[in-house]
Amino acid sequence: MSNLPNANDNRSRVARRIRWLIDAKRDKEALRELNDLPRKLREDAELLFYRAVVLERFHVYNEAIECARASLKGSEHVDKMLLIAGCYRGLGETEKAIRWCDRAERFAPDLPLVSFVRGRVLEEAGRFEEATELLGPFVEAHDREGTPYPMGLAVEWSKLLVQHKKYPEAIKLIDQILEDPSVPAHGRAHELYLKAKAADRMHDYDSAFAWAGQGNAIGQFEFDPGIYEEQVTALIENWSRETMKDFPLSKCDAELPVFVAGMPRSGTSLIDQIVDAHPKAAGVGELASVEKFAGQLSSQFDPDLPAPECFGRFQERQWTRVANAYVRELKRLAPGMDRVVNKALGNNRLVGLIARLFPKTRIIHAIRDPRDVAISCYLGGFNNRMHPWTTRVEWVAAAWEQSQRMMQHWKDTLDVPILDVHYERLVGDPQHEFPRLIEFLGLEWDDRVFDFHKTRRTVRTLSYDQVNRPLYKSSSGRHANYAKFIEGVEFPAYDPWAAD
Repeated sequence: MSNLPNANDNRSRVARRIRWLIDAKRDKEALRELNDLPRKLREDAELLFYRAVVLERFHVYNEAIECARASLKGSEHVDKMLLIAGCYRGLGETEKAIRWCDRAERFAPDLPLVSFVRGRVLEEAGRFEEATELLGPFVEAHDREGTPYPMGLAVEWSKLLVQHKKYPEAIKLIDQILEDPSVPAHGRAHELYLKAKAADRMHDYDSAFAWAGQGNAIGQFEFDPGIYEEQVTALIENWSRETMKDFPLSKCDAELPVFVAGMPRSGTSLIDQIVDAHPKAAGVGELASVEKFAGQLSSQFDPDLPAPECFGRFQERQWTRVANAYVRELKRLAPGMDRVVNKALGNNRLVGLIARLFPKTRIIHAIRDPRDVAISCYLGGFNNRMHPWTTRVEWVAAAWEQSQRMMQHWKDTLDVPILDVHYERLVGDPQHEFPRLIEFLGLEWDDRVFDFHKTRRTVRTLSYDQVNRPLYKSSSGRHANYAKFIEGVEFPAYDPWAAD
């Protein structure tokens, strides 16, 4: 009997295996093996924490928080507290993230990492002075001793140097980070995009374009504009007015859900922030709930069957259930609001589905000069796997044209109201455009909307350090700074002031 493995030996072996997968960044395998564990092991404190780590990497923040909290009940550890803080940071819930940093500091008062995490939370919330005051003493101590900054401190301090317009210092520190061979590929890309941002703000546009190009080359995926156009054509044909009349139609009659659709870097975050400043409205960033349901529909869809049978088990009752669950999620995230905006990337592809799920919804179509969109995407550092077209300006031009094509199709075929909001008009004529936006939502005007930048809300977007500033026009026409890099690219014609 003594030679037989006991349950504890098995648990230890499983834990070592999962930890190895996590350290090797084989997150899908780790999650698959965690999902296959027997119930008793799934409740183990260490394995619960490993699940939280993987879920946080996949940005499944709420579930990661639940797992980490459950793990804390089994054993307290500062890493679990900081993971929860990081998840709340990812959700844009700054104050909750700060409270978990406070708890971590009480548990481990002498651990610098707690301050580095807190500094990141503050910096991404646009609270740059607080972050600088917190991290400054660590920087000064290392400078006095002539020792290199720990990686967590170096990364956060380089971002703060950019925010404080100390661009040469920022670039010098970024170069030191890039010299470290232990920095993973995604970390190198992030630093290159930050370096490009510093150069752009220094008006060194050649360097900015070059460094962003180096960042885009890391993990770059191919994109075929012709294939993408064919995919959009198929979407338009599958969601024509004729075919949609037999699609399931949810019985959800809520007016609460509002969606922003359009290309990234077209003012979607600014619209979100403007709406959120209204006392009866809120922005919840980029919720993926509808996209998740779209994926489930795709897995069941049978093109050989007529509608609604082609959707398999997802018939009207299921569509209504999904819609009502989404409304409950909005009420939990934004209690007491009359309108809640979701600006998820990819909404432009889902407007037809959105209209069938929420017949009383409203759609805001964000539009911006395709040349400015191309430069902003190229310099911004998107997820190359999800949005490979952002890594070359000519690909952005093609994607912009197809986005416009999709949105025009929805306007021609759907009964839900769709409002075009041009970025250039939004920043150039706020006295007219802000009330126009609020009126479209069916809300009474409130002057607090003009003070959208004064909120202490964290915006989880590449624009996080822009939407918490007063309105500015400098980003309109920024493509002119990069004229030689977009010369020869065929961009669709665009005039925001000629639009209706």
